[in-house]
Order: sequence, then structure tokens, then C-alpha cells
Amino acid sequence: MKQIKFLLFFLLIANAIPGIWALFFPQNFYTSFPHLGLGLHWIDTMGAFNDHLIRDVGAFFCALASLSLFTLNRFEEGTIRLTAYANIVFALPHLIYHIIMINMFVTMTDKIIGILSLAMAVIIPVVIVLMVGKEFQKTNL
Repeated sequence: MKQIKFLLFFLLIANAIPGIWALFFPQNFYTSFPHLGLGLHWIDTMGAFNDHLIRDVGAFFCALASLSLFTLNRFEEGTIRLTAYANIVFALPHLIYHIIMINMFVTMTDKIIGILSLAMAVIIPVVIVLMVGKEFQKTNL
């Protein structure tokens, strides 16, 4: 159970940071994301700034973060699965898009960090789905 809670907390943070950033500071998000102190910037290399679109993306990430927060507070098999599936529904097409459009990442460092971080956004909720049935089956025995 602790491992699932840790992974849900990870999803909460991983979605809340870009969500809050994009929703409340869209211009900075556009020019700076993901920064990480490495000088990386991915969004401004992919087209013109669109305040509405960036804020919508931020709101969407915040919605996923709030779902993780809700699930941590109402830790039941169904809510855990819902949160994991919702993250997969977003993260898998997002990963596939960036794999297909990998040359949108400017440097090799961008490509490696970008694809690895997007892959983790798929792998973590898949791991949660695989773990949740086993964990709740143990508690019901």
C-alpha cells in the first residue's frame, strides 16, 4: 500500500508543478518549460505562444493532480484505478506523439530527458494498475 501511495504522490507532484505553472504563468511556462536548471526549453520550439491553450493544458494537469490528491484521501481500489487510467489516457498518446515528432526536441539531451520523462508518465500509472489488484486482494483475504 505504501508503494502505491508513493506513486500516487509522485503523480500528484508531477502533474501539479506543470499544471500550476502553465495555468498561472503561461508566458513563463511557454518560454521556460521544463528548465530543470539545464537550460532546456521545449514549448517555445514547437510553435507560437497561445495563452488560452497553455492555460487549458495547465488546468488539465491540475485536474489530474487533484484526482491524485482525492485518491490519496479516499484510498480505495476503484479511485486508485480511475486515477491510474486517467493518467494513462493522457500520457500514452502524449508519449507516442513525441516519439513520432522526436525531432521537435532540439538537442540529444532534450530528446533523452523528454522521452524518458514522458515514458515515466506512462510506466508509473501502469505499475499502479498492476499493483492495486494484488494489494487489495491481500487485504481481502
